[in-house]
Amino acid sequence: MKIKDILAAIVGLASAAGAIYYFYKFVTFEEATGGHNYGWISLALAAVAFVCGLLYFLGHVNKEEEIHITQ
Repeated sequence: MKIKDILAAIVGLASAAGAIYYFYKFVTFEEATGGHNYGWISLALAAVAFVCGLLYFLGHVNKEEEIHITQ
């Protein structure tokens, strides 16, 4: 594994956990005057987790050794 893959996995998992936490705080916010900032934070962290997942998985496309039919 490369350091890029490890970093993408760690940042992606941490931002996914943060997105879940802030979405929970957004949904369970009790006052009617606020709480929308939690929604924006959770959306931004979910986007970071998505980008990190793309970096991780797209870095592994066509990296395996090909096995030819004639071998």
